[in-house]
Amino acid sequence: MKLRIFYILLFMIPIINSAQNKYYSYNFYEGKGYLFTMNQSNDLMLNSIRYIGGSVNDKNLSEKEKKLYSTGLSLFTGLLGQAITHEEGHRSVLSELGIGSVSEPFFDKHLVAKVTGVSDKTLINLRDNNLPNYIRLHTAGLESDYAYLKKSDAFLNFNEEKNEVLHPDYIMRKLGTQFYYLTNLFTMKSGIKEKDDLELDRDIVGHDLYGMIRHLHRPNMEFYRYTERNELTSEEKSYAKRMAYMSFFNFLNPNIWKNNRYNLSKEVKANFSVNYSLAPFGDFVEQNLFLTVKDKYKINPYFRQYFNKSYTFLAGGINLHNYTFHDAKFLLNSSIDFWEQPKNLEFRNKEGKFGFGLKSEFAVRFSNWNNNTKSAYFNLGASYKTNGFIPESPSLKEDFRIHLGFVLAIKE
Repeated sequence: MKLRIFYILLFMIPIINSAQNKYYSYNFYEGKGYLFTMNQSNDLMLNSIRYIGGSVNDKNLSEKEKKLYSTGLSLFTGLLGQAITHEEGHRSVLSELGIGSVSEPFFDKHLVAKVTGVSDKTLINLRDNNLPNYIRLHTAGLESDYAYLKKSDAFLNFNEEKNEVLHPDYIMRKLGTQFYYLTNLFTMKSGIKEKDDLELDRDIVGHDLYGMIRHLHRPNMEFYRYTERNELTSEEKSYAKRMAYMSFFNFLNPNIWKNNRYNLSKEVKANFSVNYSLAPFGDFVEQNLFLTVKDKYKINPYFRQYFNKSYTFLAGGINLHNYTFHDAKFLLNSSIDFWEQPKNLEFRNKEGKFGFGLKSEFAVRFSNWNNNTKSAYFNLGASYKTNGFIPESPSLKEDFRIHLGFVLAIKE
């Protein structure tokens, strides 16, 4: 309940900013009645940070005051901001499956943020009858971190946000995510004893990575939530080390050093990133290219390699970002994703299955004010996907849904 109130208060902030034309898109409906999907949580947090940072940056502040803002944002992200979106990622998987839960992003005495309110019986039923979603329940927090950071990359690479505004949040999330992956390299005891917690007060999965690895390799073993590293087999520890080393791909990104765009020609600017994250059957590496053509067309093609236990499956796609036309009366965002993933999203299956997804959101401006420097859009969209996994997409099944929302914008 506290988290819902927090989000509602954030939602009431006027989402506007200075500099060039900037767009802040929020969907209040994404095909089902629950709040929030992973996408909605990430958009709300990221755009609120952009607004606050933009407001601070627009003022004639001293270097000391700007440093104070940067420090404050870093502390907020490190102590609460990332925990909120990370835990909402976990909770959103349960909400999509119709399972109630409670997100508790405030660190407890064990320095753990968690999602609670789910019985052992419910979790056992999910594991035994829907293993891909049970694994995703473990990985969704890091999936949310990946999706949030990729959106930040787009804002920075397409020159829609300034480093002074976004970089403190960006770098803290990069470091927080990386630290989590590196816990796979050493034994880090949580100090939590499962028997000491009341069932509904327990975190749904415990340590995300240890639990994911154990259940991928041994889904039929005795059920318990809090997996320690020393409980993993030698094969599982080897897999954990591989994940930790693969996570260093996330540092192949010029935005970490505030290098946002490179000029390929007078009309084409570009940047790139390499990302690593998790899937319901293993993990993936992704290569992104961010192209700005004539300062109008913002295009993000990507290539992705999915991995289960022993096999590689190829994927790719392209995103059209904030394309405006007819004197900015209309705004279009579209994407297409295609993939081969292991059949039934299984960890040990070498047989691949093709899938694809389409998404398009079309916004129409309905209001101008303050000498046409501020505007609002009604946003209508639709998405369809076949069976399979798309990061941040709510369902692993074939899925069609309508998106409704609004976009707020401002000109300098």
